[in-house]
Order: sequence, then C-alpha cells, then structure tokens
Amino acid sequence: MNPSTQYERLTTLRRNQSFDSDASHASLTLQFQSEPIVRIRTKGRRTFYLRRDLLKEDEHLIVYQVFVDERSAREGENDVAFCRMTKPENGIVTIVKAEVKEPFRKKGIATAVYDCIARDLERAGALLWPTAPAKMADAEFKMWWRCSPALVFYYPHRERLGFEPRREFEELLSNGHATKVSLPKNSTVPGASGFRNRFLRVRRWLFRASD
Repeated sequence: MNPSTQYERLTTLRRNQSFDSDASHASLTLQFQSEPIVRIRTKGRRTFYLRRDLLKEDEHLIVYQVFVDERSAREGENDVAFCRMTKPENGIVTIVKAEVKEPFRKKGIATAVYDCIARDLERAGALLWPTAPAKMADAEFKMWWRCSPALVFYYPHRERLGFEPRREFEELLSNGHATKVSLPKNSTVPGASGFRNRFLRVRRWLFRASD
C-alpha cells in the first residue's frame, strides 16, 4: 500500500464523527484565555515563551508563537518560531504551516512546542495529526519521528533520511486494525517503560473510534 493510501486509511480510521467540536473549541478558548502565555523548556534547558491564540482573522486556525522573553510574547512581536493549525474537527488537528527561524533551529524548540500542543489538544479531547506524506517537509518529519513515530512510520521520508524501520508499529496497524502486540513487561531496553506508555497511548488514540 502506498503512503498516500495508507495516510487516507488511517485518517479515516481516526476520525470521530461524534466528536463535539464546540466543546473542544470551548476548552481551548478557556485554556488560552486563562493562560495565553506559557513557558516552555527545551531538552537543552533553554527557556522560551509560547503565546497561544485563536486567530481572529481566520476562525478556522489556531496559532502558537515562540518568543525569547515574556515581554515580546505579551506584545506579540519578534517571534522566533510559529505553528498554525486547523481547529479540531472530527477529533483531529493538522498543522497548516510551521517554521523556526534559522538562528534558532536545532535547539529543541519544535519538539517543545509539539509537546505543549499535544497536551493542550488532549485536554480538549483532540489529537495532533500529521499532514499527508506529500506535503510534509523533511524537517517536520524529523520532529514527528522524535515525538510520534507511530503516526509517520510509513512515510517515505524514513527510508530517504536513513531512519531505522519501526516494526512494532507496522504490526500494530497491520490489516487496518489493532492487533495484539507483545511488549515485554521487564524489558532491559533503556526507557522501555516510557516507550510502552507512549505505544499504548497511540494505540488508544488510533483505534478509539472503533473500540
């Protein structure tokens, strides 16, 4: 199955027709109004300020902007990175456009922003979903591969960029439905416990509508 067909199949599988868009939007609005600016810390322990808004000029978009200090974040000037997304629909949100300015790349900003977005959306009952393989840039794929490899393991970027296959996800999604996957309870692999939790969380999200 080619990547585009696989993407459409998984997106259709994940869509939740009974999803309450109004309730999800209200949850995001409350989060953003109560705390429009939050601090984020990269793995390198650098602190940035993340401003969260529902775009007034486009009712269908959410925007996250990254600033180096709180004052700039309050004024909304001189952002060093941004991410624009669709509002939750059928339980999923996709990124429309994202960019980190050149001097601030490879500093962990994209991953820190992704983690914050994922938490915000989970509170609103939604899931951050990747764009189609043909629309995803290599830099964006690398971020997804670090944060949610189960959602992009079949993208052609993996092989082109030289990343190792993730057989556990191929088995998970084989034949278009969840399968029983054996994960060792007492694995000696570093971080196995955290991986197991992420794996089970992804499985729950992917097949939530059909459980």
